[in-house]
Amino acid sequence: MNPLSYFLSAVRGTSTALRDHEALVRATPSIASGLAELTRLFPVAAAPGEPRPIFLLSAGWRAGSTLLQRLIMSHAGVLMWGEPYDECGVVQRMAEMLKAFRPGWPPEEYYYSDEKPRAGDWVANFFPRADALRRGHRAFFDATFAQPACAAGARRWGVKEVRLGAEHAHYLRWLYPAAKLVFLYRNPLHAYQSYCRFGRNWYDLWPEKPVFTPRAFGTHWRDLTSGFLREAQALNALLVRYEDLVAGDDRLLVALEGHLDVQLDRRVLKLKVGSSERGGAHSHVTRLEKTLLRRAVAPVAEQLGYAW
Repeated sequence: MNPLSYFLSAVRGTSTALRDHEALVRATPSIASGLAELTRLFPVAAAPGEPRPIFLLSAGWRAGSTLLQRLIMSHAGVLMWGEPYDECGVVQRMAEMLKAFRPGWPPEEYYYSDEKPRAGDWVANFFPRADALRRGHRAFFDATFAQPACAAGARRWGVKEVRLGAEHAHYLRWLYPAAKLVFLYRNPLHAYQSYCRFGRNWYDLWPEKPVFTPRAFGTHWRDLTSGFLREAQALNALLVRYEDLVAGDDRLLVALEGHLDVQLDRRVLKLKVGSSERGGAHSHVTRLEKTLLRRAVAPVAEQLGYAW
């Protein structure tokens, strides 16, 4: 190795390692690609009697997710947790680890093969089968969310979230094949105007992804909403438009009841709980903010009929 190559290898890594890393980056590993590989290895299907948790995913904050959560909970025996441990990023971080799964990794010989290894066998890389990993993930959600809901007297449980996208919905479907999914979105300008009354200081993922600007808010809305629109059919998710919800659109409410197998108390839509009016110096939305937001949500907002 010549001196220059030796120096570059010392400060950057070997040419082989760098080439392999570049190939991995170009492949853009994702939660979806990891789930695809896991599903290829161990197909998952809903079995009779599978639990049917309800996952309500909203395209960001101030989109009516709490209203819809309360409406769903008006059905006797349903308990839905609201953004539980939000700054922990529970679902995001649990799902993120699955990105590593891909063709060729882990190698087949790493997996336990129903035969106890002998003392002389290679065990430096020795994994339980990947279906055990799924059971472990599901056990975490059962213990954290399902069992406390049951202890509270609920026959059915769910989670309302404002930070999770379509990839996370696929992860939740992988854990609970019989789960019911609802995707909610609202006019992003109206959602942002409401968000500003709360101080505009929340996080997509704490602490590395703050949502302090109209651009960050709009990008979050666009990414979630576009994923919802793209994947709703594949996930058998019901799309809900906030404006239809607050108008009490009967077709929507009937569709919700049929999709979730619940009976809804429509009086909840008229019941005001708490107030979003908190005042504060950041409650005014300027023309510049509206322009930055419009650029961030394009072209999805316009396709949905939201323009300003």
